[in-house]
Amino acid sequence: MSHRLALTPAEQADFEEFKARVRRRTGLDLSLYSEAQMHRRLAGLLERARVDSFAAYSQLIESDPAELSAFLDRLTIHVSALFRNPEKWLELREQVLLPAAALGRALRVWSAGCSFGAEPFSLAMLLDDVAPRQRHYLLATDVDPSILDRARRGVFSEQEIQSVPPRYRHSYLTPQPDGFHAAERLRERITFRQHDLLRDPFETGFDLIVCRNVVIYFTEEAKGALFRRFAASLRPGGHLFLGSTERMPNARELGFSSPVPFLYRREA
Repeated sequence: MSHRLALTPAEQADFEEFKARVRRRTGLDLSLYSEAQMHRRLAGLLERARVDSFAAYSQLIESDPAELSAFLDRLTIHVSALFRNPEKWLELREQVLLPAAALGRALRVWSAGCSFGAEPFSLAMLLDDVAPRQRHYLLATDVDPSILDRARRGVFSEQEIQSVPPRYRHSYLTPQPDGFHAAERLRERITFRQHDLLRDPFETGFDLIVCRNVVIYFTEEAKGALFRRFAASLRPGGHLFLGSTERMPNARELGFSSPVPFLYRREA
């Protein structure tokens, strides 16, 4: 298959069969992902594997666990950092977490599409800062089991912690030869779980859902369905925190207001 985005009818039929085989093998529904982005990601995998069709590649990932893992890694690109876009995390702290902590109860927070753990560990630091004596529920999920294994370790590179506030870096991160290790008390407070946002059931009653730089990879139909499910998972007054390139075009229809860009509040 060439690197062009437009497929011939035969290649498109090959791709449709590939999607069906992937769904049977992994449960992932690739039809809910942006097809143009999917083609770009897969082109490199096919070239690296030295196969020239989706049919040949589907046979490869069915027979080779390492290639299946590489496919899942490529499907869910893991580019992140702790406190990525730090000004937005400051807004989250000041406008959401501090007022919520003032209510005097434990909070329910979900990092949806948590990748290698930068996002949930950022949240864990904030929660420990604003309400240290509460036993908050912090759920962190991702579709990729191998990246969850890395996330559970809570080890980050120098580049990945560049935006961590200095006092948080001092309090919660310890330099070791293999990177900066998150404090044990933070790791203990995060519940990691494999979860497919496009297929699996959602928990409910969340005060905050953080899903940043994830929905940009989905089709418009899948985005709409996902936003509706997020709305149903939030308690009234709960917030949804999106990435700096993501917006919810029908926020009012779903019962959201937006006090600041990329932060959406579910109204009662």
